[in-house]
This record gives sequence, structure tokens and C-alpha cells, in this order.
Amino acid sequence: MLRLSTFILVAFTTVGLSAQTSLRMESETNLGANENDPSKSTATATDPLAVQPPKGKVPKGLALLGKNNYFAGKAIVVDKFRRTLTLWNADDTGRLTLVKAYPTDYGRKPGDKTRRGDLKTPEGVYFFEETYFGAQLDYNEYGNRAFVMDYPNYFDKREKKTGSGIWLHAIPPTKSLLRGSRGCVVLRNEAIEEVKAHISLNNMPIVVYDYVEYVSQDKHLEDQKALVSLLDKWKKAWTEKNIAAYMNFYDDTFKALKMSKTQWQAYKESLNEKYKFIKVSIHEPMIIAYKDEMVVRFMQQYQSDEHGDVGEKTLYLKRSDMGDFKIVHEAWSPVSKEILAAKGFGSGQSQSAN
Repeated sequence: MLRLSTFILVAFTTVGLSAQTSLRMESETNLGANENDPSKSTATATDPLAVQPPKGKVPKGLALLGKNNYFAGKAIVVDKFRRTLTLWNADDTGRLTLVKAYPTDYGRKPGDKTRRGDLKTPEGVYFFEETYFGAQLDYNEYGNRAFVMDYPNYFDKREKKTGSGIWLHAIPPTKSLLRGSRGCVVLRNEAIEEVKAHISLNNMPIVVYDYVEYVSQDKHLEDQKALVSLLDKWKKAWTEKNIAAYMNFYDDTFKALKMSKTQWQAYKESLNEKYKFIKVSIHEPMIIAYKDEMVVRFMQQYQSDEHGDVGEKTLYLKRSDMGDFKIVHEAWSPVSKEILAAKGFGSGQSQSAN
């Protein structure tokens, strides 16, 4: 009886610790997957070959990556159709250069992720929030390292998509890159170690496409100038207090700071009356597009006769029925004095955006 009780106690303790480790380390998406799946098998097939981008062409969606100061000036692009992950670098002019292409794996089911446990990899513009490595990971499932993506992003939440815990992670040599993941993007151990050197948490995008469209460098720079011009016109209307022109950049479905478009206009009109002047400077804009969605991030310096701040502004835009992009949401966050000093920006800050 004593031996049987001891066995039961050991077994119960082992199962409990295993479950705790699984809950701590695995994503919610993984936990919603069927455990009886081919991801448990060893590698029996040759890895896919990375498909090199067409010579002289770059991904259309990487409009502008920002200068390598506040932002990373780099981006990762995942092409599901070609089973290829590419790493790109931008120079001071915004021209893109391919760093390297890697074979990759993605969700077992085709299409964009819409719900928890659907075994699909989300498509869109994401950023890395944190990283796990070494003893923090189950090596047999996630290899040497994993980077957590910010799924669901704003657009996903807007469309009421569910799930979480989507990673870019590695796999050991015993696993195949043709197995199909439970929603994550997957690289070989040696590949993720190379990519790691280029990743900047929160400031480097990973853009996942079903199929990447490539354009010439000239077309890329042409599109880049058009989008920068759009951003400049938005800023001009704001600083000139031209409320009609300013609000024309906003979609009817716009929401921010718990305000609708109508409330936002009233708020901005009140600030225009309150301040004698408004000056806005935009630094190091990053502009990334996925189909009809666009994310614009930049360092913003705001100054009026009564108020000044420096922080990061993010604009979320959707293509309208007329074909142009409209702002559906915007967010602002302060930046620490230490970072501001290191980047050469002004020191004024506030607890709210304007």
C-alpha cells in the first residue's frame, strides 16, 4: 500500500509540474491545437529551399523602415506561398537591401488566423514584444529561441479575431520545416540565431503575407515619396489649424482616446482655439502596409505656446472605398528622458497626447 501511494504521489506531482510548465511556455494558440498532430514526428523530409526575391525588386509593403536610430531600420517579411522568410535593411535614403532569405514553416492550415486554435498563422504587420531562450523553452518544440509577436494587433482586434501567443521560434534538427506549425512562424536554430542579431524588440516589424508582391526599386521609392507626402500634408493641416483639411484624413469609423470622429474634431477645435500656435515635427517615420492596412510610426515633437511633449505616435490607416488611406485609430506614448537624450530629441514631455 505504501509503495502504491508513493507511486501515485510521484505521478501526480510529475503531471502537475509538466502541466504548469506547458501552461507557462506554450502559447494559447498551441494549447488550442490537437495534440495528435504531425508536429510530434521527426524530420523525414528535406527542408524547403528559400526562394530568392526577383532580382532588383523589393517587397511592396515595406514603404519606409525609418532610420536606424530610434527604429531598427530593418524588417522581416514572411511569404507563406514561397515558404520563405526574408530579412531586409534600409539605408538612409530608404532604399532596401536583402540581408538574407531563409526557408520557413507556418501554420498547418491555410489562410489568415481568425480564432484561437485554428492552426493558422496571422497575416499583417506585427512587432516583437519579448524573447525566450535556453531553459525558458521546451527545446524539442521551440529550439534555441523564440520571439513573441504582438498578435492580435489593432486591426485584428478591430475585426474581433481571437487567440494569442504567436511566436517566431526555432526547431531542432529532429523536426521538419514541412510539418506545419500550430500558428507560429518557424526557422531552423542556426537561422534564428542569425536573425536574432538584427531584431530590436518593439521597434522592428515582421510582416506576414500569404503572397508577397515585389516591385522595382524605382517604384518602391516613388510609392515611398507619395506616402511621406501624405504624412506631411496631414501634419501641415494640423499645424495650420485647418480643421476641415485635417479631419479629411480621418475615416468615419475613427476612434481614439474613447472618442468618435465627431468628438475628435470637437476636441481638436478646442485646442486650436486654446493655443496661439501649434508646431509639430516628425522624425524617422516607419510606414508598413499589408493589403488595405497601413501602420505608420514616428517620433513626434509637439509644441504650442502652453504645452510641449515628445513621444512616439502610431497611426493606423485603412484603404477607403475611394481607394485612399484614412486614419481609423491613432495612439501616442511618452518616451523616457534617457532615450530622448540618446536620440537627440527635446526633453519636454506630458502625460497626454495632443
